[in-house]
Amino acid sequence: MKTTLSTLAVACALAALTSVSEAAPPDKPPCGTSGPIGVTPVSPSLFTYTLGEAGGAAFSFTVSSPSLNINGGCDSSLPYVFGNGNGSNPAVLPYELTIDEIEVSGVAVDASTDAALRAALSAFETAPFSLTAPGAGSQPIAFSFVNSGSIPVGIYDVTIAVSPEMGRGVGSAERTFTIQVEEPQLQDTLAPTVNIVAPVTGDLIKVNGTLQVDFTAVDPPEGGAGTGVTAVRAGVSSCAGAYEFNLTPTLSVAPGLPVAADVQVNATTSLGTQWLGIGSFALTAEADDAAGHTGSATATFAVGATVAALPPISVPNRQFNVGSTVPIKFAITDATGAFLPPMDGLVVRVTTPSGVSEDRVAGSGADNVRWELDEYGNATQYITNFQVPVTGTYQVQVLVADVCGDAAAQGSFSFVVASKGGKQ
Repeated sequence: MKTTLSTLAVACALAALTSVSEAAPPDKPPCGTSGPIGVTPVSPSLFTYTLGEAGGAAFSFTVSSPSLNINGGCDSSLPYVFGNGNGSNPAVLPYELTIDEIEVSGVAVDASTDAALRAALSAFETAPFSLTAPGAGSQPIAFSFVNSGSIPVGIYDVTIAVSPEMGRGVGSAERTFTIQVEEPQLQDTLAPTVNIVAPVTGDLIKVNGTLQVDFTAVDPPEGGAGTGVTAVRAGVSSCAGAYEFNLTPTLSVAPGLPVAADVQVNATTSLGTQWLGIGSFALTAEADDAAGHTGSATATFAVGATVAALPPISVPNRQFNVGSTVPIKFAITDATGAFLPPMDGLVVRVTTPSGVSEDRVAGSGADNVRWELDEYGNATQYITNFQVPVTGTYQVQVLVADVCGDAAAQGSFSFVVASKGGKQ
């Protein structure tokens, strides 16, 4: 009996083991995702603007699904799911985007600045959004920033959080970009102011005299934006620019250049007019500042000789008779009263009381202009004989050729013709 009962117990145990080993294994769950969600860096990572400047920037980044976790504990033949693969997560996992925090060098900004920054950032175009393909789905995200005058100057780190729906999938991922607001840069917008002290427009400087040049230049301060005078120049021109004389190498400048804004510079030089010749001239003075602006001023002047009538015309109260021949005599001298060589292009223009003019030019005839020379070849006097037809006052104008080849008036005088009583 003992042997029989033991045999039955073993048999029952073996039967029970055989029943368990033959039961079907449990179904495996679908494979799911694991690890963090993928978020690319925000582009651009830095946007800078000047306080008060209009404009803004467009930003973008891409969110992608966490990677798949395929192992022996899941069934890879089933559709993949988000999450840990326990079958409780749907095939679509919603995500939301938020501005998580705004900091200045790791320190939270005050409430008003935080509000201004958030107001300047646009709402995300696709929030909330879904990654529809576990392990492969991705979503581009775009947003923008509009420059705000309410945001103080500073560097602001803005953090974006990408979070799954509560209780589903992995935790949020974060990316940070920077908004930098800069102080407005002062700009030099004005050229230096140039003022010519000498010569004064309209000045007449005599031949062999001295042209004194004096001008000032100052760059306006512009509330701190002025950059100061860095260079000055001067030159004399005539004949519509065909004739030019550079004065810059001879300028004496004080104080030395460059100077700060609102500091006046004085430039001077002198030039003998024998280097210029007879004619009309323009002095142009210029000054540069460090911002590339050039200011200028111009003064016009003339260089000429002195014309003086000689006897008999120069005799006070002298009158001549109608029909008589008047010897028109005169001298041409320089700034010191010295005689000059015979003048090129000499013309003596006599205008009668009725307004009729007659020009006399150099030559040997009685109706021409002739001259007498001293031992140095200078003309001591010029003469032309003119028969006076009517009574009245006669005007005499002396012209010579200037540096441009044009006739330039140098001086004038007059004489009176009476019906009788004049002396010849």
